[in-house]
Amino acid sequence: MIQVKGVWFHYQPEEAPRKDWALQDINLTIMPGEYVSVIGPNGSGKSTLSRLLNGLLLPVEGEVRVGGRLTANTQDLWYIRQQVGLVFQNPDNQIVAPTVQDDVAFGLENLGVSREEMKERIRDALEAVGLAGMEQREPHHLSGGQKQRLAIAGILAMQPKVIVFDEATSMLDPQGRKDVLGIIRQLNEKGTTVIHITHSANEAFLAKRVIVMAEGRIQLDLPADELYPIALILEKWGLDVPLAVRLHHRLLGHGWHLRERITSLEDLVTDLWRFLSKD
Repeated sequence: MIQVKGVWFHYQPEEAPRKDWALQDINLTIMPGEYVSVIGPNGSGKSTLSRLLNGLLLPVEGEVRVGGRLTANTQDLWYIRQQVGLVFQNPDNQIVAPTVQDDVAFGLENLGVSREEMKERIRDALEAVGLAGMEQREPHHLSGGQKQRLAIAGILAMQPKVIVFDEATSMLDPQGRKDVLGIIRQLNEKGTTVIHITHSANEAFLAKRVIVMAEGRIQLDLPADELYPIALILEKWGLDVPLAVRLHHRLLGHGWHLRERITSLEDLVTDLWRFLSKD
């Protein structure tokens, strides 16, 4: 679905030595239907990478292809941006219309979708994100989590094959974060390719594959099940390892027979209770 080959990028390439470039020799292949998390500290280049995936930015060197088409080819950009939707950190930056319904319709109008099909897509998108019945609400009256779900609905209505979530949960409260993560999982289960950019190891481990970025390079790229047993290595790149993961690793090391992967304290307590109840 997406292929990144030998990509280098800097916002002002003529003013920076190669070792300081935002992206350095990035090689990456993402298959249709994958759920991939990209995790890294601030300044690692992960958000820059997200913008290269649908042609908002173009590599200084190397190439990015979506469905075999090159993002550097101007004639293919329209197709590429229909295939790869971006959901950003701040939903207010993506909301442009006076009502929920009109906001979802905005992208469809730009695509020239017929009115009857537009109504159907708006309805389906709002139902998918749990905003059905709010069509006439003004977006500024929505909660932060609802705004982010509206931003997702606007992308979802355009029926992209890939959705890139760039720190899409970082400004949300716990419930809003949980809601959005649930939507991400459901979209992937229905066949949408998901690329989730995050700084949260908890969120990263929800994916099936985790890419670790630091200093503009891909440091690790492996299935989440393989990264979890060595999760403490994330500290090497300045990333926090969640308390639940730390405790789980220590308990496993002391012979406790718990699940192989736990990413929240709630799940850890539940599994401990199950284990202790056996005795």
